[in-house]
Amino acid sequence: MIFEIVLFLSLVLILRHWLTRPKGLPPGPLVYPIFGSGLTFQMKKVEYYQKKYGDVFMLEFAGVKLLYICDYKLMKDGLGRTEFSDRPNLEGFHFLTDGRESGVIMSNGQRWVKARRFLLRNLRDLGMGKSRLDDAIVHEARYLIEDFQHYAGNPSKFPESLNIGVLNVVWQMVAGRRYDLHDEEVCDFIKIMKRLQEDAFGFFILETCPILKKILPKYVINKFFRMEILDHTVAAAKKLFGKTIEARKAELDINHAENVIDEYLIQMNDKTEIAEFFNEEDLMTVIFDLFSAGFETTSNVLRWMILYAAKYPDVQKRVQEQIDEVVPRGEFPTNQHKSRLPLLEAFIHEVLRVSSLLPYGVLHATGADTHLAGYLVPKGTLVFAVSGFSHQDPRYWESPQKFKIERFLDEEGKFIPHKEGFTPFSIGKRNCLGESLARMELSIFSAALFQNFTFSPLEGREIDLTPQNAPLVNLAQDQGILISARN
Repeated sequence: MIFEIVLFLSLVLILRHWLTRPKGLPPGPLVYPIFGSGLTFQMKKVEYYQKKYGDVFMLEFAGVKLLYICDYKLMKDGLGRTEFSDRPNLEGFHFLTDGRESGVIMSNGQRWVKARRFLLRNLRDLGMGKSRLDDAIVHEARYLIEDFQHYAGNPSKFPESLNIGVLNVVWQMVAGRRYDLHDEEVCDFIKIMKRLQEDAFGFFILETCPILKKILPKYVINKFFRMEILDHTVAAAKKLFGKTIEARKAELDINHAENVIDEYLIQMNDKTEIAEFFNEEDLMTVIFDLFSAGFETTSNVLRWMILYAAKYPDVQKRVQEQIDEVVPRGEFPTNQHKSRLPLLEAFIHEVLRVSSLLPYGVLHATGADTHLAGYLVPKGTLVFAVSGFSHQDPRYWESPQKFKIERFLDEEGKFIPHKEGFTPFSIGKRNCLGESLARMELSIFSAALFQNFTFSPLEGREIDLTPQNAPLVNLAQDQGILISARN
């Protein structure tokens, strides 16, 4: 009798849930009360759902709706609209400020508008996207090449200096300083951040189902969701960036800002309109945002470039031969050489396509009820623009599984900068803040590396192009390679 009552009540609950769901939602798997339909960060599963339901489908987890957009044109339509330009209102994304909204990457509304405007203006004033930044990038490239020389001729994994060399370019604009390429504190912090990436799935589950944090004991959360790494990240970030802020405050000249932190502190103290949301707590998150974005994407793409060069030696040789023709030996490549290095640019862009560093994009959320492709998308829906799918979409790429730099070259061998289906820096109102800087760094650092070194697999080994097991980012496998100095 008890079983029949429970079964009856369960059926009533399910029917009530189905009958009260909004009409016109995108298609997707069956949604059950409380449990939803699940969520996925597996590209094969996304491909399965796309084939079954189309380019727009919806999953649900613990009452949170998740929209997956798999077509480039629909991404362009949706992410170009204000309704899709929010970030999720999840406290865990603001872990440096105890859940209070802060920073630029995960903030919304006027806080985001003013923070982005402030950062763009100041970074451009300091050279982002301009030729005068060439010297700073070339300076770091020289240090990087000198460090790589120590690994030449012997089996090696990716030198840690790749992270800090890239970071130093943006860090001089942000904080007016550079780190030694093997700075122990920074290297340790980067390792903590990588662990956070690897455990992002458990973190995401807890944020979309916050009741778990209330009903589960702390030791269970730490054991099964690895949340202790978040505590380590917060402690390390506050220590590292706290010292950075204090150092800039000690040297601050209110009449002359030398970097982004200086200008932020001046604006904060002047109580100007733009400083409405500015405070030291927010500055900590701004610095964290710029630190992580400053090294993470570019250094990881350079790792992928090294692996693909080792995997496809003929392509590597063609790129190197063109660099040798354009850049005299003894000179370092600069962005002034860029227009005469179409093979390198095509190689960079094909690596960006096949690696799809952020396969689900940076998470968006709808700020109001809206529609896409004729479907209702309710306010508060989490939105994944699945660039990892669009980069493999045969509607935009012929034989997408093949690695072909010719996709980005015209019949005359000139570089084609814009192609449909290509979204490595996202699109729309919240596209990558530092795209122009990342492009400059990728061009100069990669040209310097291929000018001075040849990369190949270890004898008897194959290059592994399978990404690491991280749910939201495609990181290159840290594996043995051979770095050979070129004469």
